[in-house]
Amino acid sequence: MKIEVLYSEVANLYGDLFNIHYLEKTIPNLTVYYTSLNDKPKFVEHKIDLIYMGPMMERFQEVIINKLKPYKKRIKELIENDTIFLITGNALEIFGSKIDDIKALGIFQYYSKRDFSYHHNSCFIGEFNDMKIVGFKSQFSYTYNNKNNFIKVINGYGMNEQDNNEGIRYHNFIATYLIGPFLIYNPPFTEYLLKLLKYDGNIAIKEAVYEAYNIRKEEYLADNLNFKH
Repeated sequence: MKIEVLYSEVANLYGDLFNIHYLEKTIPNLTVYYTSLNDKPKFVEHKIDLIYMGPMMERFQEVIINKLKPYKKRIKELIENDTIFLITGNALEIFGSKIDDIKALGIFQYYSKRDFSYHHNSCFIGEFNDMKIVGFKSQFSYTYNNKNNFIKVINGYGMNEQDNNEGIRYHNFIATYLIGPFLIYNPPFTEYLLKLLKYDGNIAIKEAVYEAYNIRKEEYLADNLNFKH
């Protein structure tokens, strides 16, 4: 099995690479390619099972958009043919139509707006495919006009202040504003992802991650854990 991690030298703002390290602990003989800003992505010419990109400082978004623009047609082809993408944090904005006045890849028609005067932080719980999804958000930007919803909000903040949905799901393109070790936080979703990857083994440290998940799930269901500054 092969995973490609895009631009981890700048797209790893909240330690999101632990998503990949967790998969390395889980899947034997996994090959992980770390593609840097100066590299041609492996997915252009090779079969990749999962393409991953994490959040970044806002100034790097336009850099990455320009790096990926030559491969827009290939990215769209992969998405339509059910290649698995896992995109976390503000990396999801790169695949929309624009970020403020910056033209993004235009794979999808959603658009994003930045507001540096309003830094949103919150804990989050929602539902996807009858499973609870938990996580944490920290962002200066908000996304609108998303037609391909991923998670239904139970407690927390959606794609923007008026949206009761979080993230993008189209074919096997999965993106979420949730940050950090999303896969470790959400073992039921990780098991779902592994089924998409046609891997039928157990997740690493299964008992421990489920214990932590269940505690977090009950806390997030019970409390209003949003906070903003």
